Amino acid sequence: MQLENLTSFIGTEVKSIDLREPVSDDDFAVLRDALNQRSVLLFRGQSIDESQHVAFSRRFGPLLGHVLTQFLKKEHPEVYVLSNVSENGKPIGNHKEGWNWHSDLSYKAEPSMGALLYALEVPPVEGDTFFASMHAAYEALADDMKARIRHMTATHSYANYYGKAFADRNPLTPEQLAATPNVVHPLVRTHPETGRLSLYVGEDVVKQIDGLPAEESTALLAELNAHAISPEFSYRHKWLAGDLLVWDNRCTMHRATPYDDNVYRRVMHRATPYDDNVYRRVMHRTTPYDDNVYRRVMHRTTVAGDRPF
Repeated sequence: MQLENLTSFIGTEVKSIDLREPVSDDDFAVLRDALNQRSVLLFRGQSIDESQHVAFSRRFGPLLGHVLTQFLKKEHPEVYVLSNVSENGKPIGNHKEGWNWHSDLSYKAEPSMGALLYALEVPPVEGDTFFASMHAAYEALADDMKARIRHMTATHSYANYYGKAFADRNPLTPEQLAATPNVVHPLVRTHPETGRLSLYVGEDVVKQIDGLPAEESTALLAELNAHAISPEFSYRHKWLAGDLLVWDNRCTMHRATPYDDNVYRRVMHRATPYDDNVYRRVMHRTTPYDDNVYRRVMHRTTVAGDRPF
């Protein structure tokens, strides 16, 4: 296994490894350390099936599903499909997903640790993905800005993102809205494994910076986003079929770029681990009642807890 940095500040290509074979504990420890330090790992020339994709992804943590369940693979529901392809009149995956700067599943109370995106079919031109180092972006801020935002929070909203990104589609169902209530996260995260600080911003999915007047919130969020995606903090990935990219959502943002979807096919599979070293899962069960006789009205809000970022 050989490691070669893609830029001076983000990204490492991992060479001479075949992910169809199990990765030893020693080699995985090297990969995990490289991801902590470099935030993005690239494995080129892979030929993995869904089960191998899921098995390798699970090494990074338990896997999350997605609220758009129609785009999950039936045999492996941990795999979320991104594609412009339709079969039998139905899209096989979500199209035009992620065409803004974001961190995956930041709208969840338990955001994802990272993502593993595997390219099965890619257009020969365009359709690249940009990544930005939120570590580098935070560290480059002026000291007065760091002090200003250090303990601020922001509201992340999947409904806000969906309404802007997919305005031409049917709105979210009541069940989907209930599964994705607004959540509050800090503007500055602490990486749970390295202790490094990073910005935690994004476009559309971040609805507002809490505690500020609307105009001030909008202006500060725009300023932080513009700073975070500066070229000096960014890496542009040109996809090849067989690429597997692993990135750390705790300290990066990314966005996909358009391509001629009337000419070219694009099929990508994504698995999304969450960090079980950070979050504890507590399950609750509700019991049925006679809803033909009794009324039940419940209101729920979701707030940030005392978490290590």
